[in-house]
Amino acid sequence: MNNSTNPLDCLILAAGAASRFGSCKQLADWKGQPLLAATIAAARQLNPARILVVGGAFYPQLLQALPALNSSAGKGNKTPVELLEFRAWNLGLGHSLAHAIKHSQNGNPVLVLLGDQPLVSAQDLQNLYHHWSAQPEKIACASFANTLGVPAIFPAQFKARLYESRGDRGAKNILLRYRNQVMPVAMPSAEFDVDTPADLSKYLREAG
Repeated sequence: MNNSTNPLDCLILAAGAASRFGSCKQLADWKGQPLLAATIAAARQLNPARILVVGGAFYPQLLQALPALNSSAGKGNKTPVELLEFRAWNLGLGHSLAHAIKHSQNGNPVLVLLGDQPLVSAQDLQNLYHHWSAQPEKIACASFANTLGVPAIFPAQFKARLYESRGDRGAKNILLRYRNQVMPVAMPSAEFDVDTPADLSKYLREAG
């Protein structure tokens, strides 16, 4: 997919302590690659202008893994991953999002992703982008389990609102506040996220 007419920045939030996981879950093994690599590979299929990953509690580990993430995550487009350090990660997901937006001060729309939703595929993101392209003044977001959430594409004019994000809710508050400007896109895969090693092993075992 060529996004030359609508260059897109991808923001992947991966700054939390993963307290329920007990270690850096973004680098846990997922089908022979780091969990985070699955998200990067899906994002790269949109040919984004930038891919920014926000690291926090495990920033040193992510920094060490950055060369491998850049070389192994996805074929074709090789948009380099930019790793941002957010030292105040303990303030919550919303603050991490605001930190990422601070580093994306341009006219590009932003695709907000989480680093622990490995079932979200390139096709899911292409479908989301297709819906957003039809009405680029609106927000296109995932709809799953009777709720709205990320992945979500925000037009550039919403960056000021995203920059105000605080606490643990992140983009969710914006989606709810501007509900009449949101296009929900069915994405059942976004319901699965990895919270514990048991989540990860159970899925991999059942997937065979």
